[in-house]
Amino acid sequence: MQTRGPTTASRPAPAPAQFLGAVEAASLEQDHVLARLASSRRGLTDAEATQRLAATGPNAVRSHRARRLVVLGRQLRSPLLLLLAFTAVASYFVGERSDALIIGVNLAASVGLGFVNEYRAAKDQRNKSPSADCRSARPSRSLWPKAGIS
Repeated sequence: MQTRGPTTASRPAPAPAQFLGAVEAASLEQDHVLARLASSRRGLTDAEATQRLAATGPNAVRSHRARRLVVLGRQLRSPLLLLLAFTAVASYFVGERSDALIIGVNLAASVGLGFVNEYRAAKDQRNKSPSADCRSARPSRSLWPKAGIS
């Protein structure tokens, strides 16, 4: 029994590639993943790769971005810090101004140090993103491009 593969001229136009997340792709059979991505085991032709590059841009892994306000918001959501702030305000209004000042300084130091530590850790994590290499097979050549990290 002889099988023939489809020729390039008779090959039907593939359906448009769909977004496919890593978790979903891992749960599907290989042929289903290739069909969803409008690809094949042979890979993409140079023309298809050029068209996809123009339409969607380069493959890139999004990296974690450290945002100051988000980090500060996480620091201020602590119930213990809210309790300390309430205690400082209550102490001030009952006349214990020195206690209110001490609590306020401790509160500011706690938030400040927590913010600095968490923000530095987030920035370090961003700078330590792993580099990714991938093999790209094309009919005319085989490449090992460096994947972009943005």
